[in-house]
Amino acid sequence: MKRRPKLSLMLVPALLMTGVGQTAFAEDSAIKESASGFFYIEAENERPRLSAASADKFIEADGEWFKDMNGNGELDAYEDWRLNSEERTADLLTKMSLQQKTGTLAFGGIGGKNGITVTDFSADDLSTGQTGVSFIKPDSEQMNNETDNYITVDGVVYAPVAYQIKNMYETTMIAAMTGMPKDQLDVLNKIQSIAEDTELGIPVVFSGDRTYNTWGGMIDAAHYSFGVARDEDLLYNLYSEYAKESVALGYHQVFHGYGNEIGSFYGDDPEYIAKMSALETKAYEDNGFNSHSKHFIARGGRNSYAKAKSPADLIDSWMIGWKAVVDAGTQWVMTNNNEGRTPGLQGYTDKETYKLLREDLGYDGIICLDWPLPATSVMNLTGVTTDGIDISTLTLGERYTLILDVGIDMFSCYGMTPGSDITDVDEALTNCYHPDAVIAEIEAGKYAEEDLDVHVARVLKNKFDLGIFENPYRDWEEALVVLGDAAAGSVDTLPMNNEDINALRRPEITEMEEQLMVESSILLKNDGILPLSADQKVFIDSASELGKEKLTAAFAEKAAVVESLGEADVCVVEVSSFNDTYELMIEDAQDAGVPVVLVFEGTNSSEPELQQFMDANALLMQTYSNTPDHGSSVGSFYRYVTPSVTVEMLYGEKEPAGKTLFELGYDSDAKTLSWGELQDDIGVDNATRLYMAMMAKQNPSIDMPNNLGDVIVTTDYGISYSNPAEIELSLLTVPKVTESVEEEMSNGSTRTQVSAVNASPKAGESFEVSFVAENKGGSGLITVQVMDGETVAAEKVIGLAEGQFRVVTMDVTLEAGEHTITVGDMSETIVVE
Repeated sequence: MKRRPKLSLMLVPALLMTGVGQTAFAEDSAIKESASGFFYIEAENERPRLSAASADKFIEADGEWFKDMNGNGELDAYEDWRLNSEERTADLLTKMSLQQKTGTLAFGGIGGKNGITVTDFSADDLSTGQTGVSFIKPDSEQMNNETDNYITVDGVVYAPVAYQIKNMYETTMIAAMTGMPKDQLDVLNKIQSIAEDTELGIPVVFSGDRTYNTWGGMIDAAHYSFGVARDEDLLYNLYSEYAKESVALGYHQVFHGYGNEIGSFYGDDPEYIAKMSALETKAYEDNGFNSHSKHFIARGGRNSYAKAKSPADLIDSWMIGWKAVVDAGTQWVMTNNNEGRTPGLQGYTDKETYKLLREDLGYDGIICLDWPLPATSVMNLTGVTTDGIDISTLTLGERYTLILDVGIDMFSCYGMTPGSDITDVDEALTNCYHPDAVIAEIEAGKYAEEDLDVHVARVLKNKFDLGIFENPYRDWEEALVVLGDAAAGSVDTLPMNNEDINALRRPEITEMEEQLMVESSILLKNDGILPLSADQKVFIDSASELGKEKLTAAFAEKAAVVESLGEADVCVVEVSSFNDTYELMIEDAQDAGVPVVLVFEGTNSSEPELQQFMDANALLMQTYSNTPDHGSSVGSFYRYVTPSVTVEMLYGEKEPAGKTLFELGYDSDAKTLSWGELQDDIGVDNATRLYMAMMAKQNPSIDMPNNLGDVIVTTDYGISYSNPAEIELSLLTVPKVTESVEEEMSNGSTRTQVSAVNASPKAGESFEVSFVAENKGGSGLITVQVMDGETVAAEKVIGLAEGQFRVVTMDVTLEAGEHTITVGDMSETIVVE
C-alpha cells in the first residue's frame, strides 16, 4: 500500500534536573489526604493542583512539586507541568512501546461494555447490585482482575478494567453510568488509580455518553427543545451547568454536540445551526468538558448525509455547522459509519471525507470511530478508494492503517483483544479492536511508526490539555460545592424519579429546565378553548399509565378531574405517537361531543400531520424530552415536560413560546419527497426546489424564504395567547386564457384586441384557485373555504407565522355551468364547460 509521508514530531530531550527527591507524606504538610481516599497538593502560583493515589508519587525539583508518574525518582519532561503540551507529548512518545501506542488508540468501554449498562431500575439500590444491573464496583473482579482478558460473572462476560489498562494499555473509556453521583465518582477514581499504577502512569479520559450525566449517563439532555426555544442565553447557561456537574464527578467529555448536522436539533437553516452549535460547544469547552461533535459527515437528524444528499449536493451547507463547532473549539469528532463523500465507500475509509475536516476546516483534534466497529465489520468492508486501493483485498492490519491514513485517530470498541485472529474472541464480547494487527504492519515495514505517532500524539496532548496528568482524581466534598448541598442525600439513596432527582439538585437547574419546557412547547392550534378555566371539568387520557397518573395529579390542583367523558367539559389527551390507542381516545371524545386538547410529545422527526390538526380543538406540541438512551429505563423517570408545567401552560399561567424548526407537511409523503439537506423545501414543486437549491449552492448562508411550500405551517410558527393572529385574504386568482376580439375602427378598418379572461375548465376536472394569505398579527391557524355559491367547493387548513404571507393554491372541481367562486370577500365568475 502506498503511503504518503508525514512529518515526524519534534522530540524534546528529557530534562537533566538536579535536586530531585521524594518527600515522605508524614514529613511534609503540603501533601494532604482527601476524604475520597487520594492524596493531593493544592495549586499555588503557576503550579496546578496535583493528586495521586499514593503520597509517594509526589517529588520535589527546583523548589517545586511534581508527580513522578513513571516512578523512576526523576523529573521527566512529560512530568513537568511547566512545559507546554506539545513538548510533554513529544517526550512521552519517546518512552512508549508499540503496544502502549497502539493501545492508546482504543476508545473502549468499562469492563468491555458500551459503558456501565442499566437494563432495569425496578430494584431499590444500584450500589448493592440489584437484579438486571451490570455495575462494576471498585472492589469487584470485573474491575481488578489483571490476568484474564475475559471473565464471566453471573452469566455476563466482561473484559476486566485492570487487564485492559495494564495489559492492553487502554486510556480512554466510555463511562455511561447511571446511578448515584458519589458511586460514579468512586468508580472513576478507582480506574484512575489503576492507570496510575502502570509503567508510565498515563491517566484515563472518561466520556459521558450523554450530557445529563450527573444523574445518569444514559439519560439525555433535551437537545431538540433548545433549538425550538431559540434562547441563546438559556442554552449556554444550562449546558454550562451540566458540564460543571459532570467535570466535578471526573468526566472529561460528552458525546455531543449533535445539532451541527442538518436536520438535527437545530433545524435545517445552516446559519442558525452554526450559531446554536457554537454556543453549545463553548458551553462545554468553557467549563473544562470536551465536546465530542458527531457524526462527520453526517448521520444526524432526519437523514444521513448519503440519504439526505440531493442532486445539488449542498456540501457547503453541511460545512457551515461543522465549521462553527471547529472554530468554537471542539476537541473531538466522531465519524459517521455510513457512506462517505465518495460513493460506495464507508466514510471511515474515504480520504475525500476527511479532507473536508482536516484540510478544508483545519481541524487538528481527535477523530474517533462511531460505536462499535468490531474487527468483523472492518473485514467486511469493500470498495475501491479514490487512489485505487481495493479494500476487499486488504488484511485486518492493512484496513486499520487505511483508517488511520484517512485522518481518523481512534478505534471504537468495547475492549481490546490480543492477537490478530478475529475468530478467537468470546462470542459474548465481539466488538473488539486488535492492536496487534497494527503492530504487525509496522514491524513488517508496511506502516511507519512516525505516522502512528501523529495519532497517538493527538490523544496524549488532549490529556495534557485537560490537566489530568497532574490532577486525575475528584473529591466528593468538593463535588458537592458544584452539585449543591442537597446532593449529599444521594449518597445512600438512588433517585428513581424526577421528584427525587429535583430534590437533590440545585434549584436553579430545575428552574432553567422548567423555563426550557415552556419555551420549547409549540401551540400549533387553538380554536379558543385555551386557556382553560378552573370551572371546567376535565377528563384525562394518555397512552402512558405513568403519564396519565402524573397529569391527573397536576390537573387536580387546578380543576375537577372526572372519570368519564360524559361528565367532562374538555378532554386532555397526551400521547407520544399517533397509533391505534390514540385513534380510540379521539373517537371516544368525539362520540361524547367533548372538545379535545391534544398534548403531543414531539421530536425533530416525529410531528403531527393534518389529521391531528383536524382531530383536536387545541394542539400543543411539547419538544422537551430527556429520554433514557440506548434502551435503558430509569424507574419512574418521566422524560417529558413536568406535568405541573404543562397544566400551567394550558391554564394560561405560563405561555407556550416555542416556534417550529421544520415545516409541517400535509402528509408524510411531502416530508419524504423533500431534499434532506435543503431548508424549507417541504411541499414545494420541483421547479421551486431547483431554484432554492441553486440559491443555496451560490450562497450556502442564504436566508431562505420559508413561505414557498404548500404546508400546514412553516418554520417559525407558534401561537401565542397574548398576540393573536390577524389574517387577511387577498389577490384571488383563477386560471386565465387569452381571448381575441375583432374591433372595428372609425376609419372602417379592424384590429385584433387580445385580453386575458377567466378560463372555462371542463366539468369534473380540477382547476387551481390561488390567493394570498397575509398575517398582520401573531402566529395563527385559519381554515379557508372556497365557496361555490352556498356550497363548500374546497377547504384547507393554513398556518401563518407572525408577519408572514403565503401564496395559497387549492384544487376545485365543478359541474358544468356558471359558478361564482368566493374566498373570503373576493369573488370570481367561472363558466365550466
